[in-house]
Amino acid sequence: MSKYLTLIIVLVFLSVTFIAEAADQKVIIGFKKGVTVSEEKKRQKFSRSRGHIKRNHKLINAISGQVPEEEIDKIKNDPDVAYVEPDVEVGITDPGLVLPPLTQEYTDSWGVTRIGGNAAVAAGITGAGIKVAILDSGIDYNHPDLKDNYKGGYNFAYDNDDPYDDGYISHGTHIAGIIGARNNGTGVVGVAPEVSLYAVKVLGGMVMGDLSDILAGMEWAISNDMNIINLSIGAPIDSEAFKDVCDRAYQAGIIVVAASGNTHSNLIEVPAVYDSVIAVSATNQDDTFATFSNYGEKIELAAPGVNILSTLRGGGYGVLQGTSQATAHVTGAAAILLAKKLASGNSTGLPAEDVRGLLDSSALDLGDPGRDQYYGYGLVDLAKALTPPPPTEWRYTITRSHCSPLAQVLKAPLDEGDYQVAIELCGMPELKVLVKDANGIRRVALSPDRRRAHKKHGRHKGDTTTVTFTVSIASAGTLIFIPEGKPGSSADILITTN
Repeated sequence: MSKYLTLIIVLVFLSVTFIAEAADQKVIIGFKKGVTVSEEKKRQKFSRSRGHIKRNHKLINAISGQVPEEEIDKIKNDPDVAYVEPDVEVGITDPGLVLPPLTQEYTDSWGVTRIGGNAAVAAGITGAGIKVAILDSGIDYNHPDLKDNYKGGYNFAYDNDDPYDDGYISHGTHIAGIIGARNNGTGVVGVAPEVSLYAVKVLGGMVMGDLSDILAGMEWAISNDMNIINLSIGAPIDSEAFKDVCDRAYQAGIIVVAASGNTHSNLIEVPAVYDSVIAVSATNQDDTFATFSNYGEKIELAAPGVNILSTLRGGGYGVLQGTSQATAHVTGAAAILLAKKLASGNSTGLPAEDVRGLLDSSALDLGDPGRDQYYGYGLVDLAKALTPPPPTEWRYTITRSHCSPLAQVLKAPLDEGDYQVAIELCGMPELKVLVKDANGIRRVALSPDRRRAHKKHGRHKGDTTTVTFTVSIASAGTLIFIPEGKPGSSADILITTN
């Protein structure tokens, strides 16, 4: 055999080998709900298909690996299989890196200040005790603004215990700084400066990663009892597996927050599009909608996302922008509210749902009234979310003395609205009621049919009488009560929102 013929055979062999390898497809195979498939049976299914398993996703009853392309239809027809989908690459879509000059922490961290992060810290709420998993390119856990809050993680991109950020734009480190950079007087400060940060590295150096690695990262976050998962990643794909794992996190009481995407389209990216996930759009410093941000009916909240200064790998700082950065602001806000709710014990037993509802109800409404496709419920507003709700009832007692009735006037200031008033007269024959508001001063006529006498002895001489009526206040106003009768008689007054 000539050396030329030998060379041709080798080249043909190499070509055939390359074609066979190129025909292998990376897939995620999901099994039907209620179907229990043992690991051994899963391996057998892959072996029969001439494939190999990469990961066994136990929480969502799925596996990922590589199989020859011609075997995919056979796998789809397996009675145990619910779906077969490509293990696609998912990554960030941020516009790019800018390097601004450094200034003071809260001045440069304009997004943190804009959503009220400084107000939360001033109130002593820092996110302490809340565990946040950042599924991204890793974290520079040696950064002076992050090292005290870094608590661990895992590297699924390279399957090792070192989730250090090797992303070319330090994306994961940047996100970590927005969420939880320390309030230490240098660099920047995060929304929740004492939160516990966990680096779940699912993206490689080019900030792209396999969907199967992201699924594994989600499973790690669920199994390790994270409180919040930040997903500043996304892709315009359709994935039942991704939806399943996000739903599992939500069912486990975890708040999941994700970026809507940066292509200025009405296509909300996966996973933000799922109901179990808070979808976030981005705003400018003047609260206008960011030109790159995606939009649509699934948008739930908006947050600062343009020219955001935060931490970079190697101990530095820099500016990135995108819905990724907006997502991190929402995650930090959720950590603040969750820390407050868990500390106060004021919860329905579902603190994640409570916090999500509070984020929505307290948001600053921008754009069209109510929820809209650009801002969702509005811009995150921690200052409002942390402000106690206005009272819904007011109680007063007025007791007649020897002084002139005009010297004993009781004034109850009220905001605009309709109110129900109940007065229990204890030995007091009359209590004059006036309304003072934008319409002037008028007396409330307490006609006999508005009175109901109780045949019981009050704490003062005489039977008690209850009077009830409804009153409307125009703009800010005041209810004025003027007592009548003998000294010692009294009236108990209850005002409630109608």
